[in-house]
Amino acid sequence: MGTLFSALSIGQSGLRAAQVQLDTAGHNIANVNREGFSRQRVELAGFLPNNTAFGQIGRGVQVTNIHRMRDPLLDLLYRNQVGGLSNTQLQSQYLNQIQDLFLEPTSDGVSGRLNRFFEALQQFSVNVEALPVRVNVLVEAEQLAGLLNNTYTRLNDLRSNANEEIIQFVPEINSLAERIGALNDRIHLTEATGNPANDLRDDRDVLVDRLATIADVTVSEQNDGQYEVFIGGQQLVSGDLVRAVEAVQNATIDPTRPDLVELRFTDNNELVQVRNGELYGALQIRDQELPGVIADINEMAATLIQQINLIHSQANGLSNLSGTVTASNGVTDPTIDLATAGLPFAFTPGTFQVNVYDNTGALVVGAPYTITVAAGDSLDDVVALVDALPNLTATVNTDGQLAVTSAAGFSFGFASDTTGLLAATGMNPLFTGTDARTIGVNQDIIDNPALLAGAFDTDPAATGDNTAALALAAVQDGQYFQAGTASINDFYESIVVGVGIQTRANEAVLKVETTVNETFQRRRQEISGVSLDEEVALLLQFQRAFEASARIITVTDRMLDSLLSMAL
Repeated sequence: MGTLFSALSIGQSGLRAAQVQLDTAGHNIANVNREGFSRQRVELAGFLPNNTAFGQIGRGVQVTNIHRMRDPLLDLLYRNQVGGLSNTQLQSQYLNQIQDLFLEPTSDGVSGRLNRFFEALQQFSVNVEALPVRVNVLVEAEQLAGLLNNTYTRLNDLRSNANEEIIQFVPEINSLAERIGALNDRIHLTEATGNPANDLRDDRDVLVDRLATIADVTVSEQNDGQYEVFIGGQQLVSGDLVRAVEAVQNATIDPTRPDLVELRFTDNNELVQVRNGELYGALQIRDQELPGVIADINEMAATLIQQINLIHSQANGLSNLSGTVTASNGVTDPTIDLATAGLPFAFTPGTFQVNVYDNTGALVVGAPYTITVAAGDSLDDVVALVDALPNLTATVNTDGQLAVTSAAGFSFGFASDTTGLLAATGMNPLFTGTDARTIGVNQDIIDNPALLAGAFDTDPAATGDNTAALALAAVQDGQYFQAGTASINDFYESIVVGVGIQTRANEAVLKVETTVNETFQRRRQEISGVSLDEEVALLLQFQRAFEASARIITVTDRMLDSLLSMAL
């Protein structure tokens, strides 16, 4: 049966329990602003009661556990969702930068520059002999080429930034994995003694949450409390065993960018295949979004170069070509079939004419000369035909470029090209280069604007001929894109609109992802977060319990004094 000493024991147990509860509530309040902290609660249980003839008498209370308030299901749902949010956020940043660099719809954008260039060509077609008009065409051509160069460079720089972000994820992933592994070991050792490692578990979950923003992460808790962490479905951490990742350059991602990297595990060179998170977003921007936009800008520039040069290469300016004229595009091997020799633009078998003029500007006897390009011909074959013409010498330089030299006192030009070979090789072009990165303006024409071709007539006396100038201006409305359904302005507009649509679609997804993320975070906080009002109320409750237990001891002590006094 109970005794006064058992009453002391009960009071003492109450004091101990209240003290632990007070300490735990204080710990919660102290960590209210700590990231990832989960509030803790003391779990109590009674001792086995004493059996008596009239029933069981309780023996007080004991602390069985300090429980961490956490819902593993919410953690799982949050980690599955937060990767999508971080992926969308990163892509949103880049898509907005892509949209901004086009400078649309301002007059400084590519669309404005295109319009001004073709307006200059229209003015040129009205007055092909005026030097200021010719200079204006060249100025606008240089401005357009420079803007296309700049647009390509900025897009490529964004791609470099995304690649650098991918590289920067490596040390962070490795650091997080190492720290998770170390915490796994400490948690295992702590809980092996029967003590819950609540604060260590909070620290570990913060690291896993951060890892989940970088890549898609799944976690499996083992019986001993340690985490097994998978990234992209591949094991990263198991207990205190950690796999490291590294950034490895892979030229096959894009042959033009050998600096691009992919992430691989260092132990077996296995590719890290992520499907979500910031890392996935950076990969998507670098390998999908930006290459697509760059390819479109390059296609637009290449088509502009080709279509303008198809006209300009076979037309005449106020002055004929003289001295040595070198084509701007080379072949990989002048002895092989032109179709496989690496020319940037297509051509077909056919003919073109070479006009040779004497020192008076009149066509020499026998001119124009017809050059026939047959299927399977090499550049050397074409060179031999041109070199056989009187007063002209044709060679191939060390860069694989066609060079034509006129004899002293003679000049030359080209006409009636049905092959497109002159434009493909870059002979007498207005634009040099092959894409947005390399587009430029023929320096020979900049130095001598009289070489700007505006006429198809081979008679130098026909100075008012503007047929070639009209053809150049008409390129603006030519349907060269999207299976012959879109002009160059239409195609460029589709690029800008496409980026805009992608940006808006991404923003819509971002709003949804943000809302869902906030919902999960709120639900996690409802369970794990510290409420100061609640903790202060509990402090008062625990204080009263402590005081009441102390009162039990005080009363029992007095009873013992009375009992001892009676014995004496």
